[in-house]
Amino acid sequence: MLHFQDLVLHYGYFAVFIFLALGIFGLPLPDELVVAFIGHLSSIGTLNYTLSVFITVLGVMTGTVFTYSIGRKVGKPLLMKYGKWVSLSPKRLQRVDNWFDKYGSWAVTFGYFVPGMRHLICYLSGSSGMSIRRYLLFAAIGAFVSSVTFLSIGYLIKFPF
Repeated sequence: MLHFQDLVLHYGYFAVFIFLALGIFGLPLPDELVVAFIGHLSSIGTLNYTLSVFITVLGVMTGTVFTYSIGRKVGKPLLMKYGKWVSLSPKRLQRVDNWFDKYGSWAVTFGYFVPGMRHLICYLSGSSGMSIRRYLLFAAIGAFVSSVTFLSIGYLIKFPF
C-alpha cells in the first residue's frame, strides 16, 4: 500500500484514475481497498473528498466500459469456442444469457459490492448483448454508490499508516 500511497502523493488524482481504470484487469490490490484508502487520504486533507468521488467513478467507469466493449466484440465467439474448457456448454451459455436478460442489469449495479464480480459482470454484459445505454445506466449507479460507500468508509476509519 505504501507504493500506491507514494504514487498518489506524487501524481495525485491522475494516479487514482489510472489505477482504478486498470484495476478491472486484475491488478493485485482490490479496488474496494484502494477506494477506501482514497477516502482516508481525503479525511487527512491530502485529497478532496468530492473530487475523489468524481475521479473514482470516472476511473471505474472507464475500466468497466472497456471490459464491456471487449465482451461485446469478442465475448460470445470466445465463449462458444473455449467455453467447454471451463464447463460452459452451449446449453449453459444459453441459460446464462436467459438469466442475464432477466437479472443482468441489477447484477451490474450490485456487482460493484462483490469483489471480483464487477470484472466478470462487465464482460458478460457485453457478450450477452446488453445495450450500451442500459449498461451505462446501471453501471454508473453501481459505480457511484459503491464509490461513495467505500470512500466514506475510508474517510471515517483511521488507517494506522
